[in-house]
Amino acid sequence: MKACFHAFVAIALSILLLWSPARTGHAETVLHVAYEDKTQFPYYMGDTQKVLDRPGAAVELVKLLEERIPDLKIKFSRYPWKRCLAMLNTGQVDGIFNASYNDARTRIGEYPRKNGQVDPSRRLTTISYHLYALPNAELAWNGAAFEDPDLEIGAPLGYSIVNDLEKLGVSVMKVRSSAQSLQLLVAKRVDAVALQSVTADFLLSNNPGPLADIVRIDPPLKTKPYYLMLSRQFKEANPELAEQIWNALGELRKEKLEALARPYSSEPG
Repeated sequence: MKACFHAFVAIALSILLLWSPARTGHAETVLHVAYEDKTQFPYYMGDTQKVLDRPGAAVELVKLLEERIPDLKIKFSRYPWKRCLAMLNTGQVDGIFNASYNDARTRIGEYPRKNGQVDPSRRLTTISYHLYALPNAELAWNGAAFEDPDLEIGAPLGYSIVNDLEKLGVSVMKVRSSAQSLQLLVAKRVDAVALQSVTADFLLSNNPGPLADIVRIDPPLKTKPYYLMLSRQFKEANPELAEQIWNALGELRKEKLEALARPYSSEPG
């Protein structure tokens, strides 16, 4: 009887070993992604390095990759945006979001591509930058250029709009955050600030007292697709998985992003 029991145990252990990830080749892959430690409404929430229980629509969207790609697990971290870029460059994180395209960033990470060009169909979202100013500011912005570029404009450090503004010939004061940019504007230390409108509009609606006089200037400065960038190291080690990730994000954006963002828009600030 004892011999039969031992034989049964041996067979059961053999079956478990056959179905283990190591034997089947389905070892778990952890994708370590970082995003900014400031609110970018509704994509990520909270001025904190914590990943919140209600983290934001883009964070939720990236998390859904686990449901689309077998054996992929997502690990999130939050840092100042400039540090996110640096950590992507060194391979300390596998990916960052939300990242718009610019040529300089191709030296530190990878974008989804098609026929050698960046592929906006696999973007995570689309965001516009606007100028924000005090009433009666004379900015002379026509949608393509400043008639008089003798201006001082504030913008967050590491954001792609800094390079765009410098190409337009204006002086840029680089600051730590969108909120600090608006404070500089109220203090009249800059002529205007250039901010992602989703973030600036959220900050203005939730701080009506001190920021009540600030107005948004149309037309927008830029409207850009935003991506999940992957590190060069991750893409080189996992070329097929990288394409799967970008393909899945393009699908998830179309299917889920609007619904994921809706509850944040209806929540009180």
